[in-house]
Amino acid sequence: METLSIANDIKRKAHELGYDICGTIPADSLKEYAVYLEKRIERFPKSRHFYEKLYDLGSPEKKEQWAKSIVVCVRRYSKYRIPPEISKYFGKVYLFDGRLTHSEEYRSAILFEEYLRSLGLKFFKDFTAARWAAVKAGLGQFGKNNFLYTKYGSWVWIDTWTLDAEFEYDGPVAPIQACPENCRKCIDACPTGALSEPFAMDRGRCIAQLSFFSSDLPANHLRDQMGTWLYGCDVCQDVCPKNRNAWVEERDFPELDSLVDLLAPEKIAEMDEKVFLERIQPRFAYIGKKSIWIWKCNAIRAMANSEDQKYHSHIRKACNDCNENVKTMASWACKKLGI
Repeated sequence: METLSIANDIKRKAHELGYDICGTIPADSLKEYAVYLEKRIERFPKSRHFYEKLYDLGSPEKKEQWAKSIVVCVRRYSKYRIPPEISKYFGKVYLFDGRLTHSEEYRSAILFEEYLRSLGLKFFKDFTAARWAAVKAGLGQFGKNNFLYTKYGSWVWIDTWTLDAEFEYDGPVAPIQACPENCRKCIDACPTGALSEPFAMDRGRCIAQLSFFSSDLPANHLRDQMGTWLYGCDVCQDVCPKNRNAWVEERDFPELDSLVDLLAPEKIAEMDEKVFLERIQPRFAYIGKKSIWIWKCNAIRAMANSEDQKYHSHIRKACNDCNENVKTMASWACKKLGI
């Protein structure tokens, strides 16, 4: 089979399985990603440990020496209905996670891999700087908030497969910015100042990182700024003019509505371990099985920052929690609210 024919057949299959756009690049197209990380570390040295873990994503051959090509498939998740009860607590991408086994996105990825095997290709999934790969394949451009912007806005999910075969490519394409030169809406709106300038984001101050990857409580001065976000944050994407009218609710995401009641902050603050392990943790896996305290601390902070008196009794109750971090956060909330 000719190389151009293979590439076109792969793209055709991706579209057939529900991906909106698809492209291909050589596996060695991401070398400059390391330079980008070095600049981030130089700019935000206190967040060095967050960035050092990412270097290998720019070098797929470090995982497998046979890596030759990368297929990048992009699917919009802006087609799903957002439950209004939890919209201010969760980053939307985590509500519509394509890795969940009951999702159509997961099933499509499995079928796509079966197709690649039928072509006799060896591959591995992800383990790639996905946004960079998508830009290099010409599927979109970087916004100043560092997200990938496509014709569907930035509300997109990216899957990548690294293959052992070479064929005709779409890229590499030189990255350019997707935003108007004078627009600073995302930067000005970032609650914690993590996004302090175009294309530069301090992961150590990012609400998404603080809400699920921390091993300790956020610093006092950040707790107010984190608002009501329990898991992730969408502020920089919500305010972006390029995302205006990009969200079109066409369908419900499977099994999400059945969780809505459990995801209320007062329910999370008082959640027992059994419910956490069976219902919450498998779906929001960035918070580990031994870290229910992170969920509870996030919930207490969200209730305090909402300044809604209906939460006062729940915050007081948390002062007697068996976990010291939860008690510390509850004490902070009581002091903040004067209760």
